[in-house]
Amino acid sequence: MKTRPLSYDVVQVRDTSGPRTVARLWCAQCGETLDLTLTASRHADDIERRARAKGWDCDKNRPSRTLCPDCKARPRRPIMAAAMKPTKPTIRKEMPMTTVRPATPDERMRIRHKLDGVFDDAKGMYLDGFSDQRVAEDLKLPRKMIEQIREAAYGPIRTDPEIDQLRTDIAALIAQASTLANRLAEVEKRFQPR
Repeated sequence: MKTRPLSYDVVQVRDTSGPRTVARLWCAQCGETLDLTLTASRHADDIERRARAKGWDCDKNRPSRTLCPDCKARPRRPIMAAAMKPTKPTIRKEMPMTTVRPATPDERMRIRHKLDGVFDDAKGMYLDGFSDQRVAEDLKLPRKMIEQIREAAYGPIRTDPEIDQLRTDIAALIAQASTLANRLAEVEKRFQPR
């Protein structure tokens, strides 16, 4: 019986949070990878759903249809039929288990202290204006390191970052509209007959 190749491999990785099992997806066009942590409560059956939530196109049985957000946004160029066969990078087994150096105890403490102030554990999301990237910039540390420690301490972010950005933009627009309404009221007062 012939089995179809999956669009991901299950691998063990070791990082700042210790060893973990991940489903590693490869973009069929550029080779970009996405690691999705597998736990007892997260089975391999929901890999496609979780990859789509992160902006990827994914079909677990067709590696050629797995595309990262960047490649998904780019228009596809016609290519020769022979080149259309999806191939995973041949060096993937030799890739380092982690691309980020482990955080020192002092860095872990600084990150946890910062996250305690800007991450709402109950809602599973950052407070207004904060993200893994902003915390990384504030602490002058790699974003991936922040993401790994946040996921180990608080779990994955449970809201869509685009929706959070829209909420922030709406709040800024409401504040701006209020300021403009106050200025208009002041101007109207000056020009009312006495």
